This record gives sequence, C-alpha cells and structure tokens, in this order.
Amino acid sequence: MKKEKTKEILEKDYFNDLNKIKETIKENRNKAMVYVNSEMVLTYYEIGMIINERKTWGSKYIEKLSQDLNEYGRGYSYESLKKMARFADDFSRDEIGLQVVTQIPWGTLVTVISSQSVSQIQYIIILTNCERI
Repeated sequence: MKKEKTKEILEKDYFNDLNKIKETIKENRNKAMVYVNSEMVLTYYEIGMIINERKTWGSKYIEKLSQDLNEYGRGYSYESLKKMARFADDFSRDEIGLQVVTQIPWGTLVTVISSQSVSQIQYIIILTNCERI
C-alpha cells in the first residue's frame, strides 16, 4: 500500500514537472522569437540606411545587390531590398530604436510600408506606449 501511494505521488510530481518544463519551453521560445524579430528589424533598417546612402534610381544598384546577396536567401530579393530602403526612409533611428517598433513583426511592417500608411505604425507605437503607462 505504501509503495503504491509513493508511486502515485511520484507520478503526480512527474506530471507537474512535465507541465512546468513545457510551459518554460513555450515562454522561452516566444522570447527567442521576439528577440530574433527585433534583431532582424534592426538589421533590415541598417541595410536600408546603407542602400539609401548609395542608391541612385535608374542605376541597377539594388538589383545588383539582390543578385550578390542571394547566397543569404530569399529575404534579400530586389523587392525586399526596396522595402528595406523605404523602411529606412520612413523612420528615424530614434523611432526604430523604440522597443515597440522592433517587436512588430517584419511582415506587418512591410504591409504597412507597402500600403503607404506609415501613420499606422506610429499609431501602433502610441497605443503600445499608452498601455505601458
């Protein structure tokens, strides 16, 4: 009887521990995704700044860059590089440095930039900052 009760306690502890571990994995996975997204947004902004320093429309500058960056994957296509340049044009370094902006997924930023509604992102920043107060 005592052995059976000990086994029940161990199983209960095991399942409690298993649930804690699963929750820890989920939480840290999400933190990692936010961190990676944040770093990628900053990277795309820096790439956009570099492009904007050198590009002249009509030259094949961005097109050539996309060809020379293809070893890094599809994320550096001609269209993607144009969006990065636009992103860097639309926002100041101070705005990009806000934690809020770096937490907005790149896909959302691209959608807003493409729709030519930068004020939507600025609105998101204001709302998020108000929630933190």
